[in-house]
Amino acid sequence: MDRWILRLLADSYSNKDGVLFIEELSSIDIAERFGTPVYVTSESRLRENYRRLYKAFSRLSRFRLFYAVKANSNLAVLTVLRQEGAWADCSCPAEIYEARIAGFNGERLLYTGNYNSREELRFALDAGVTINFDDPSMLNKLPSNAKLNGICFRINPGIGKGGREGLVFAGPDAKFGSSEDHAMKGYKKAKEMGAKSFGIHMMTGSNVLDPRYFPAITEVLMDIAGRIAKETGIEFEFVNIGGGFGVPYTDNETPLPIDEVAKSVVDVFKSKLDEYRMGSPTLAAEPGRYLVADTTVLLARVCHVKKSEKTFVGIDAGMNTLLRPALYKAYHPMLTANRLNEEDVEQVNICGQICENTDIIARDRSMPRMQEGDLLAIFNAGAYGFSMSSQYNNRPRAAEVIVLKDSAELIRRRESIHDLLEGQQIPARLLQ
Repeated sequence: MDRWILRLLADSYSNKDGVLFIEELSSIDIAERFGTPVYVTSESRLRENYRRLYKAFSRLSRFRLFYAVKANSNLAVLTVLRQEGAWADCSCPAEIYEARIAGFNGERLLYTGNYNSREELRFALDAGVTINFDDPSMLNKLPSNAKLNGICFRINPGIGKGGREGLVFAGPDAKFGSSEDHAMKGYKKAKEMGAKSFGIHMMTGSNVLDPRYFPAITEVLMDIAGRIAKETGIEFEFVNIGGGFGVPYTDNETPLPIDEVAKSVVDVFKSKLDEYRMGSPTLAAEPGRYLVADTTVLLARVCHVKKSEKTFVGIDAGMNTLLRPALYKAYHPMLTANRLNEEDVEQVNICGQICENTDIIARDRSMPRMQEGDLLAIFNAGAYGFSMSSQYNNRPRAAEVIVLKDSAELIRRRESIHDLLEGQQIPARLLQ
């Protein structure tokens, strides 16, 4: 089993007499109370992650931390991060709406959509948020009398990096962002349209654990920003270097030395401000995974064990509950939560109940001898876990719970079969 994860996250998860504890609560008790599958989030870990990252940068520079809402948009998670001082980056109108419900005001929201419709842009304008345009030509979609609260353009710097294929968001094949030349034209047009506040942004990849990458890509963005500022005469209010701060998913990965990353990034940032005489914009970043991934475990129950050419362990959470393994071939650490002290004795495929052969959560994973009723804990499920889940195969979506010390509270009820039918209707002619 992936026991290394307990050493890495010892402040939040522990082994007590062979049972996984989340903060001060038994995972067995949580599963019995709320059922499975269930996403369980440690509030203490969430706050700790925010404070660690914010402190690393803010002690060196004026700093703004936008939380990438798409990683985990649960209202309780958003509220905790808002309490900690986070701003929020939203990828669609619904995320703007959710962030507002969680207490974020429009001034603290950045809307980073792509291929937006006119209706989506109008929604963002009405919400009073800063719009981060993926393509400068989208300015033409705005009403002629639009009041521009803030304008930002997403830059594709031509290079990117990610923890896996599919997690690289820049370069010639990426669908995101604009070249420097196109962005230059966009800033000039935005000035003509009356924009007064400007930002610049990039997001080049996700789950990067190489600390050298962040100052290198920051230098590229700052050179682009410097040339744009010189050519257009604008003063940037913020420079957003994006996210991409990684977390370990396997035991051969090393946690990102965030203090080292922050110092190297800030050194480049300040040096380039001086070089291009860019004034004093705020340095910003846009983490999602780094803040929420390791805050959450997905608890699932073993429903059946099939002995065939291989041993298949079927659980009540599949690709409808946690899509990343099927989508990215992503590795998630997992433990048998009710039998932590037992030795690994066999390699198994852990799969869900979906009628797809890609519904394999783990392949050839070393585990104790699994049996029906065992409780499986799947780690690093807080980022792109529930947010990517679906009702595929007509499976209701999981519940979500937040834990603080010895208290567990429901933050999203489990869906029922009735929820699957919500919004459907049969035309009257078919009922005759």
